[in-house]
Amino acid sequence: LAKIPRHLPWEKVRTLIDSIDTDSPEGKRDRAIILLIATLGLRNKEIRSLQLGHIAWKSSEIHLPRTKSLRERILPLTSEVGEALADYILNGRPKVDRSEVFLSHIAPRGPYVKAGGIVQIIKKRLMLAGIEAPSNGAHMLRHSLATHMINVGVSVYKIADLLGHASIDTTAIYTKVDVDHLASVA
Repeated sequence: LAKIPRHLPWEKVRTLIDSIDTDSPEGKRDRAIILLIATLGLRNKEIRSLQLGHIAWKSSEIHLPRTKSLRERILPLTSEVGEALADYILNGRPKVDRSEVFLSHIAPRGPYVKAGGIVQIIKKRLMLAGIEAPSNGAHMLRHSLATHMINVGVSVYKIADLLGHASIDTTAIYTKVDVDHLASVA
């Protein structure tokens, strides 16, 4: 636990999200992907394997079966994420007979098989927003979410549950970036 998680300040995460132009199908897709990672903590693989049937619109939940921790995660479908997903699915998603939510807009239109596709989306959006980040992947945005939650006083247990950590020790690393609380201890 010697390293501090590489993350963006929350203001820059919001700048990234708000900078995405949703006039194009790709913009609608990219905003929904980044919102899912940055506000709900989905992993790259969870984004790639998210199915249309995993979204429970009426109960405002996202059901992620058998994630990395080998247990189902149920996440809240916030209004911001729900609106972005609905906009993409109804107005931007290619008309392909696939159950995966996120599809490539370049032929052959289909799901992202490798992690690099999601990394490229994040990298492109960071560049277009003019944000220098410590890394370009989904984990950097997950780290930013966890760090933000720690800084606003959310319990480590709630963060672990949201992120799907099997061990609380995995989540405890984020307590090192809570400078205000660490300063009061000193």
